[in-house]
Amino acid sequence: MQTRRRTTTAVHERSAPRRHRPLFASHPAIRIPVERIIAERRWIHALVTAGVSPRDREDVVQAVLMAAWMAVEEGRYRPDPSVDPRRALRGWLHGIVWRKVGHHGQRACVRREIPVADPWRVHPEPPRDDEFLVAARERLLAVRLALSRLPQRDRQMLALCAAGHGVREVARTLGMPSSTAAREIGRARRRLRFLLGR
Repeated sequence: MQTRRRTTTAVHERSAPRRHRPLFASHPAIRIPVERIIAERRWIHALVTAGVSPRDREDVVQAVLMAAWMAVEEGRYRPDPSVDPRRALRGWLHGIVWRKVGHHGQRACVRREIPVADPWRVHPEPPRDDEFLVAARERLLAVRLALSRLPQRDRQMLALCAAGHGVREVARTLGMPSSTAAREIGRARRRLRFLLGR
């Protein structure tokens, strides 16, 4: 009895994972003028304040602007045409900021060490009151910007929690079970931490 050998081509085709092209790759590349990127400098600086020390923030902002401009020149800016142009640009820039801030702390030039003869006698100079005020204002701006990007329900739950209300009170106010409120509050906090780069 003759048996028919089964070719393995179809098997490999079925078992091999398909590589799907990212969604953004289906959109055409757009070359925008560098002035549009520079116009978002203050917005980028507000995002950078969440995870970078004051002495390095300007360097990270410059790195973000340079990386964005190079990506546009290389044809890697492919926004969705159905999205508002500025919203699409800011969403794309947010990814670049997130990567640059994440890699910044691991760079060798950031880990500064000053050798001294007796390190136990060295006391860091306390910052001045105006430095505290500037840092607090920048932090507040970053938090406000992050909150503005959250859904309205997340902002309501975080505002109630910040006012001292417990999970049961939040659930009663928003008309949901306590288990759902606890899960949604945790999710809202994770989203806020992500937007703050923490």
